[in-house]
Amino acid sequence: MSDYVQTHINMANFDDGKAWIILSEVEKSIKAKIEAVGKPLKDWDIQINYGIKTGYNDAFVITGEKRDEILANCTNDYERTKTAVIAAD
Repeated sequence: MSDYVQTHINMANFDDGKAWIILSEVEKSIKAKIEAVGKPLKDWDIQINYGIKTGYNDAFVITGEKRDEILANCTNDYERTKTAVIAAD
């Protein structure tokens, strides 16, 4: 392991206040090409309110009554079988 680290060492300076990334030389080259022709999201005439959100577990917790309602609304046996794995709180 130490041989690998010694042959693949890459020094980084984190004191300059700039954003930093960890990429291979090929990945850095690809990123540079994209940045050379692309337009950063901050320069688009759009408003981004939220990114991908996770962790709102309350949205995925249902009562036994709600589970039964969902199962009752299944349109076929296949759907009912797949839906039956839903666990109620």
